[in-house]
Amino acid sequence: MKINNKQADALESNMTTEELGQAMNQLDLSSVPPHKRKSAVMDHLRRVMAQSILDKEKANEIHVSRLLRSKLH
Repeated sequence: MKINNKQADALESNMTTEELGQAMNQLDLSSVPPHKRKSAVMDHLRRVMAQSILDKEKANEIHVSRLLRSKLH
């Protein structure tokens, strides 16, 4: 059995969990079709993550992956 320490894999952020909740709450899904809502939520989460992660290399990696995913859809 392999045990993963998810906290050790976490990236430092300048955002608290309350601020993350507020940022995610700003997403308006009223104009998003039901079958695309999961994708819209994940895209918004990636945007928030890229803006709040202190490791600029990882933040840029998330930003680029977000842009590439948006071109696929």
